[in-house]
Amino acid sequence: MIRRGIMFFDVDSQGWRIWIGQQEYETFTGMTFEIRIQHRYYEACFEKDYNEWFVTLEDDVTFTLRLVEVYKVRIRH
Repeated sequence: MIRRGIMFFDVDSQGWRIWIGQQEYETFTGMTFEIRIQHRYYEACFEKDYNEWFVTLEDDVTFTLRLVEVYKVRIRH
C-alpha cells in the first residue's frame, strides 16, 4: 500500500521526519520513498554526507534538501 504525506526538517531533533496522517516516521540513510517534484513523483533514496542531507532520484540525479522546504512524499507501507 502506498501512503502519501509530507517530509520536513525537525529543528528539535535536527533530522528529517515524515508525517502521514497522524503518524510520524523517522528517516534514515538508505531509505527509499517517492518525492514529488512539479506534479510528478520520483523514486528517491535518502542519504546524508556529514551535515548535508540529500536524495538521489532514480539512481541518477542527486540534490540537496533545503531545510526550510516541506516535500510531498509517498512511502510503501
